[in-house]
Amino acid sequence: MDSEEVDKDLQDVSCFSKCGVLTRKDVFRWNVHSSIIINDKKNARSDFFTFGPVPNAKFCLLLSSDPDKMNFVQQFGVCLCRIPTDEDKIKNEEDITIKVSFSLLDTRDRLHHTCERTMKECSRVYAAFERSIFDKHQLIFLRKGNLTIHCAMDVEEIVSETNQSPKGNVTQPSIKELIQETDGIGDLTRDFKNLLDNQKFTDVTLSVHGTDFQAHRAILGARSPVFAAMFEHDTVEKIQNRIVIEDFSSEVISLLLRYLYTDETSELTSQTCLALFVAADKYAVPKLKRICSKFLCSNLTTDMALGVLTVANLHEDEALKEAAVQLILDNAVKVMKSDEWLSFLKDYPELANNIILNLAMKSLKS
Repeated sequence: MDSEEVDKDLQDVSCFSKCGVLTRKDVFRWNVHSSIIINDKKNARSDFFTFGPVPNAKFCLLLSSDPDKMNFVQQFGVCLCRIPTDEDKIKNEEDITIKVSFSLLDTRDRLHHTCERTMKECSRVYAAFERSIFDKHQLIFLRKGNLTIHCAMDVEEIVSETNQSPKGNVTQPSIKELIQETDGIGDLTRDFKNLLDNQKFTDVTLSVHGTDFQAHRAILGARSPVFAAMFEHDTVEKIQNRIVIEDFSSEVISLLLRYLYTDETSELTSQTCLALFVAADKYAVPKLKRICSKFLCSNLTTDMALGVLTVANLHEDEALKEAAVQLILDNAVKVMKSDEWLSFLKDYPELANNIILNLAMKSLKS
């Protein structure tokens, strides 16, 4: 099909059927000085702001915690608060479900430790973040002493056709142009893969248990703020152009590098994926962490459920944690007869008690 035929098909869109749902999304960022969080200053809030789909309310972010679900010693809390400005009209807006996503923004404008919540028939939703970022990751998250809290809000809504751009204001790209653009992305991926495989122009070595990987500081720094911090300051890694990695296998680091260069993952197994999940979190590669999390959620087995739960809890992945807990509850007899369960009870009593409580509640309902 040539471009003239494609353009002719696109001239009249009235023959197309409407489907799907458009989503409106707004993003709000709150810069808070770290001393306010470290010193547990009470009653700290952001400026008030509005959210288009809910015009009869105003919102603000608070340094406040869900008292029932947070460890105050190890965590600090952020709360999104909705305040009605018109009591009569706000009732009609309580049926709107607002999806809220809390994240921490690093100095390279990347999102980390994302917590997703749903605001419906409630005036507040909470998220908890680890205080360890102030001890271990200041270079990654703090800008002139400020921490940036990223809050994204979106709601599904029908957009009226009368509000859309007039015909002729938007230039519709041809199929040929779209194909060319896609091919360009493919070429870039292949070129970066060849750069990694051929080891040309490398300037840093990753040493992993006797195996050396040659890489490029510019690419590692662009893809990971943790690597970037190593190269931007007078660290041993920067001086020696060598990074010694002892907490991951060479297979996992190979997979990590492949993703950093190509944005692709090779065929994963449950065990390698779990280790890659941990590596993605350590080196602050959130998209890879989400990919691994989804793979693990889809490939969970009872034999690995306790291990996955432990890792998900440590690395703050609520979706993976819930999937592991549900699998354990569904196979409670088998799991609790295992030797791993006895060790789990001893090493992670809080998680174990939560499972037992959920199991008791499940029994009462049935």
